[in-house]
Amino acid sequence: MKSHLMHVSDDFSEVTTRSIDERKRLCVGDLLKDFKRVRVYQNAAGEILIQPMVEIPASEVWLFKNKKALASVQKGLRDAASGKVSKLNLNSL
Repeated sequence: MKSHLMHVSDDFSEVTTRSIDERKRLCVGDLLKDFKRVRVYQNAAGEILIQPMVEIPASEVWLFKNKKALASVQKGLRDAASGKVSKLNLNSL
C-alpha cells in the first residue's frame, strides 16, 4: 500500500459517539452523505482518522495538474454564475 504523508491539525472536535456492531462495522454514512470513498489513517496510538475522498476521472486529471487551465475554467464558471455570458454564433467559427 502506498504511503501518503498528511499533516493533521488539532482542530478536530467530537461530532458523535458510535457503537461498533457484532461484525466490527462502524456506521458513519450519515456523516459522509456526499462521499463514496474515504481514506483511513491510523497513528501509533491507535487513533483513527477518516478522510472523505473524491475521485477524478483519468481523462480530467490534466486540468487539475495545469494551474493556468484550471484558473481559466474557474474564472469562466464565476463569470457564468454572475451572468457575464454572451451568445456564441457557431457559424462564425
